[in-house]
Amino acid sequence: MLFKGQRVIQQMVLLLLLYSASTLAVNIPQDDPKRLVHELSQSLVDAIDANRQKFEENPSEIKRFADENVLPYIDTPKMARYVMAQFWKQASEEQQNAFVEAFTNTLLRSYSTSILKLKVSRMVVLNAIETHKGRVSVATEVTQNDGNVTKVVYRLFLNGDDQKWYLYDVSIEGVSMLLNYRKSYASEFQKKGIDNVIAALQEKNRQSNLIVGEE
Repeated sequence: MLFKGQRVIQQMVLLLLLYSASTLAVNIPQDDPKRLVHELSQSLVDAIDANRQKFEENPSEIKRFADENVLPYIDTPKMARYVMAQFWKQASEEQQNAFVEAFTNTLLRSYSTSILKLKVSRMVVLNAIETHKGRVSVATEVTQNDGNVTKVVYRLFLNGDDQKWYLYDVSIEGVSMLLNYRKSYASEFQKKGIDNVIAALQEKNRQSNLIVGEE
């Protein structure tokens, strides 16, 4: 269970995974996971401060901000595959693609509005630890303006094809974002089936003033 301050940080890092990369897409190298996390984190804070009024006046700008560039540092399909667990293999290619899009838009819809309230005074990248071959955890501490300090750990993997590091999960005070979603969606897939879960996500996204034009 996350406390209020931890939930705000969760909202921040989710949006980092989803779209902060677009602000510095051509400038951040992917050969050093620690540097990647540091620069992406700072880019998110800078982007929120610079665009806060525009985002507040027109929430759909947040989605546009995400869509203007390919997200070069995030493996969103990998995130979706993990969340679907065994249901990923049961799904057709069409269902897999639909869930990736619906899941990504759901994260944007769920967290984009409250992220505008985020006020961060300091971010510190502590260390990078290799957990498995080609897998690294980067630990950070995020201090908000009210003095609350939250431990955030980013998880990255080294893509064997292009030898670049990509983000795929984050833990807030020891709670994995992807594991939480995996547990939540497991019962939904079991009860309703893949098509109905996707359709429900798409409908909620269509009703949002943030996500438009989802098929």
